[in-house]
Amino acid sequence: MSENKSKKVLIMTVGTGANGADIAHGLFFSIKDSNPNILILIGSVKSFETTLPHIKNLIAEEEIDLELVEMLIEEVNDLEFLHFNFSEIINQLLKQGYSLNKISVDYTSGTKAMSAALVSAAIENKVGSLSYVYGERGEGGRVKSGTERRNTLSPNKFYSKNIFEKAIELFNNFRYINSIELLTNHEFHPDFQEKAVLLTKLSKMFDAWDKFNFSGAFEILRSISSEELRVFNLKGKFEKDYMPALAKLKEKNLSFEKILDLIENAGRRAKEGKYDDAVARLYRSLEMIGQIEFEKEFNCSTSDVKIENIPLELTEEIKQKYFDFKDGKIKLPLYAAFDLLNKKENPAGTKFYNNFEKIKKVLHLRNNSILAHGMKALTENEFIAALELINLFTEEIIKSTDVITFPEIK
Repeated sequence: MSENKSKKVLIMTVGTGANGADIAHGLFFSIKDSNPNILILIGSVKSFETTLPHIKNLIAEEEIDLELVEMLIEEVNDLEFLHFNFSEIINQLLKQGYSLNKISVDYTSGTKAMSAALVSAAIENKVGSLSYVYGERGEGGRVKSGTERRNTLSPNKFYSKNIFEKAIELFNNFRYINSIELLTNHEFHPDFQEKAVLLTKLSKMFDAWDKFNFSGAFEILRSISSEELRVFNLKGKFEKDYMPALAKLKEKNLSFEKILDLIENAGRRAKEGKYDDAVARLYRSLEMIGQIEFEKEFNCSTSDVKIENIPLELTEEIKQKYFDFKDGKIKLPLYAAFDLLNKKENPAGTKFYNNFEKIKKVLHLRNNSILAHGMKALTENEFIAALELINLFTEEIIKSTDVITFPEIK
């Protein structure tokens, strides 16, 4: 069926006209102009008797190479019946591997109901183009042979515009997976194809980034050219912000960049109304601040404390409380890490204990969240309270480290 994807299909309704020959000339003009691989003619017994032979003769005379499919219908005036029949023809073509963008319909001929049904079925199923033949009118209001013109419009351009705008809306609301699904499940009009490909790449990149897959996001970023980014005016933003940020974030070590990225991630979850997820990320960012400051002060990590680096008067207490018999390491939880930092007069530790009561309340909320140890669903106000506390610890960080926000495409 893959060989059908590139083939052009033209579907036409066939009327009778005055003598068949007059209608045939107009339809043949459309056939020749469209140059399909598959020609599907739909008509009644009468139209096939009067008009079809003329069409076949014209095709043979011009030696046009196409596959002709004749579809006989008995009902030519029931709009609803015809609509569903024509829709089924289009659906069968899709099942056989033909591409929507390569399917055209011509509603020049046939009864009014046939033409209307073909147009409605084509629009509903989002075919590539609609056309009809017009020209100088003669006897009976029919187009004179030799004056034919073919008017073609692409409804897929309108569909593509709507789909693309919806994908941008999803992207701007951080719903990257939904944006990708929408973009990959639609065959875009050529006017939107390039933009759709780029938006798909961007959605995949920021989806990976949003899930902390920094290496994966970095690799996708590298596959996007500077010229492509000009489409959405993102070239400067990528070169100045996203490329260096991801290069830093994909490193394995803890960093201030990771803390700020985690807080931004929490903000995105809050905008989606996922306050439990957001507060969990803020808790981790506070924990990460403590871990970075602890490593700076004591030259070891909180997950593997070197007891010789700890002030002597505190070593016995630390060993008794936090020694892990499973692997023989000393591991400090959040409170203990900040307690040691405070005793060492580290600014982050001092700030933690100056705001201890507030922090306790926020950490209590987090612990009671359904994502931690409780069953409570957190609220927007609780998220805001947690964010305000975290901001106390990031004031100095922000002075030396850029906050990287995800883009909004306009």
